[in-house]
Amino acid sequence: MIKFYTKTALNGLKKNLKLYVPQIISTAVMFAIMYIMYSLCYEEALKHSRGGDYIGIFMILGVVVISILSLVIIFYANNFLMKQRKREYGLYHVLGLEKKHIINIMLVENIITHTVSILLGTALGILFYRLASLVIFKLYQLEVADNINILSVRALIYTLVIFVIIYALTYIFNCVSLVRLKTTELLLSASYGEKEPKIKWIVFILGLAFLGAGYYIALTIEKPMEALGFFFVAVICVIFGTYFLFTAGSIFILKMLKSKKSYYYKPEHMISVSGMLYRMKQNAAGLASIAILATGVLIMLATTVTLYRGIDEDIENKFPHDMYFNIREWSDNNRVAHDFTEEEGLAALKEACDSLGLKVTNFGKQESMEIPFMLKGDDLITSDSDDGGISFNYNFVSRKDVKSITFISTDTYAILTGESLSLKNDEMAFAKLSRDNWAPEKVNLLGLELKNVHTIKKNPLSSSVAEVGNCFLFVVNGDVFEHIDSELTKKYVEELYLVKSQFFADIEGEEEKKMELFQTIRKNLNEYGEAKGTSCNIYNPAMRWEQQEEEIILNGSLLFLGILLSMVCFFATALIIYYKQLTEGYDDRNRFQIMEKVGLSKPEIKKTIRSQILTVFFIPLAVAGIHTLVAYSILSKIMSLLTTTNIFLLCTGIVFVIFSLIYVAIYSLTARTYYRIVS
Repeated sequence: MIKFYTKTALNGLKKNLKLYVPQIISTAVMFAIMYIMYSLCYEEALKHSRGGDYIGIFMILGVVVISILSLVIIFYANNFLMKQRKREYGLYHVLGLEKKHIINIMLVENIITHTVSILLGTALGILFYRLASLVIFKLYQLEVADNINILSVRALIYTLVIFVIIYALTYIFNCVSLVRLKTTELLLSASYGEKEPKIKWIVFILGLAFLGAGYYIALTIEKPMEALGFFFVAVICVIFGTYFLFTAGSIFILKMLKSKKSYYYKPEHMISVSGMLYRMKQNAAGLASIAILATGVLIMLATTVTLYRGIDEDIENKFPHDMYFNIREWSDNNRVAHDFTEEEGLAALKEACDSLGLKVTNFGKQESMEIPFMLKGDDLITSDSDDGGISFNYNFVSRKDVKSITFISTDTYAILTGESLSLKNDEMAFAKLSRDNWAPEKVNLLGLELKNVHTIKKNPLSSSVAEVGNCFLFVVNGDVFEHIDSELTKKYVEELYLVKSQFFADIEGEEEKKMELFQTIRKNLNEYGEAKGTSCNIYNPAMRWEQQEEEIILNGSLLFLGILLSMVCFFATALIIYYKQLTEGYDDRNRFQIMEKVGLSKPEIKKTIRSQILTVFFIPLAVAGIHTLVAYSILSKIMSLLTTTNIFLLCTGIVFVIFSLIYVAIYSLTARTYYRIVS
């Protein structure tokens, strides 16, 4: 019997090769990508390199996402294959085979196809793992290690276990489906027609409600932290709304077109509209899936490319100078504190630089005050309470009308930028430290009226001063700065009123030596403290090079993960489109042959086919474009938490154009299959 099962299974696979090859290839690619992710988690050459911890975390996250996508995609392909093969299994049953024999034939078929997928996926994974490792080292801006593993047995075993579980679930599902169907249902399952569907008004209304809610959240959220919290709520709403509207909304639109006589009663429109309406129920889920996958690809690539490409600009905006720090000396058993003066700080820095062969090219001290105000008209107030005191609570600082203002004096501004500002007691210079569009002509605060007489385009402060939120910079003269300091001291609350004083410096020399600066300063301070019997320490250290390395590693990991996940979504999109072309080709073949016999010319048939295919397969791309455009509003606010770059819109546009070209290529290749079937 084993020989019979094997021979029958091979014959069945041979006859349906064009159905199984796309499934085998797409599954193999997913297997290869998961193997690569697992291998990177355990790659010793990466573990011991800078940023090795990040790649492990992100790849495990990627494995979880790939597992879910693989489950969905494999089940989708399996359902399509079962629909096409059920008639064949029904014939086996009519010819005398029992259902248990058919189940055994299915088992052999699954073993053959899945073994081929696993072998092909393993080969692709091993082949491209070296390339993936090189990409990671390139993104991390590291020298390529010589001891990269070619084969990770542990990664292969883990990947194999996940896919075997998915394969087992699909086989069990197929067995249950086969047992429950009668012989006549098996024979006719592939040729069951769809009745003209009715509009499901409840589903249609739910679709509008979900999509409207998702769009409303995306377009109305203003604060970055709120955007981060509500983003996934918006995503879920849009996913449900898309599926519901493709199911019910598409039928609503097609029925409207059908009722419009001037449009409908034309050969190309009548045939295409009636054809789409006839089977929209089975089309809707596939088209919605394509739209969601396409949106996912666009968002993943646009955000990760923006983060990676904007690193230099982001660092430049966050760190106008190379390094920032403070030094404090404690005496009398740490009860009396003394902050180093500017001269003492410069001496400590120079001592460390001299020992490392570095040179201090610029040094100074920046002083600032930061506090949130509530905006009411032109008034900035510290509280809406009756006593006018500072009222610290999280509801206050999270409100949309709260502006976080950082004050610096004209003297500090001159030290930071080398630019002199001459401001009167009723004047200020203004700069935006976040993406809030507020730009006042004048403000009233703490008994002062300040007119905005100068706009500062480039942030002169370090990132430690410009915190996340609706942040702005006011530059005022020394007298006004002291007045504000005095007024705030009267209402002082530590959590709100932040007085910041930092040394800043620019250093010239080798990058590797610069990375040792803070460590060297700490060592020298320990020796200095021991000699005096005090305790010295450096605090609030921030260095441009360390932050740049951190962003390169973090954003490089995100970009690599985004590329891999986008590849899976690309293959899933291509697979769905291909199977839709096959399904519609088989459904339309007899219909177009009958129409040709009753007088419809071949040019008219081709025109109708082209109109129908273009309509069906470019609607998801248009929907994905609209989703991405709406998502840009909320994503731009989330991106402001992660980067200060302004290239997100440009990256989104470029990614959409590239994806559209690939989508058109996929459509063109799969459309040929449709034309061959119906012609």
